Amino acid sequence: MKLTPRERFLAKVCPEPNGGCWLWRGMVRPDGYGGTSLDGKPQSAHRAAWILFRGEIGPGLLVCHKCDVRACVNPEHLFLGSYADNARDRDEKGRSMRGEKNRSSKLSAEQVSRIKAVLAEDRMYVSEIAREYGVTPATIAAIAKGTTWRHVQAAATPTLELEDDRVDQTKQESIIPDNDL
Repeated sequence: MKLTPRERFLAKVCPEPNGGCWLWRGMVRPDGYGGTSLDGKPQSAHRAAWILFRGEIGPGLLVCHKCDVRACVNPEHLFLGSYADNARDRDEKGRSMRGEKNRSSKLSAEQVSRIKAVLAEDRMYVSEIAREYGVTPATIAAIAKGTTWRHVQAAATPTLELEDDRVDQTKQESIIPDNDL
């Protein structure tokens, strides 16, 4: 007897009793997501689950996980969303690899906060700031544009009055001796 696509799919699922996830027991990719084929086309297992149990996936939509278990294929744990929805969901759950969580980051949030304060003062070139912090000018430019480290605010810097060697004109007049009289 030939199995239906749903039956073949479910043969590779192991229900997890505590959280309700359906864990994919078929091929799992290095990123933790299951892989399968549907109608002869390679497909992520969670996308295949959506198609088999819910229906079509519209253009530009992703199949996202409510449970955040990459190997989960339970349709009740999945929802459709745009790339922006998926990113917002990731950020709200604190799973973003931004800032110091990113292993390739050379800066701390505190350093970026100081960099933003220096950029706001506009008294140093990007290349000077980069040299001071041991990063490339492109890194500082990305911070300045807000393409990276958006979540970090500039450090609060006290307003400092610039010391000036010049003496105020009114003070000079009071210092000039009245010998000419």
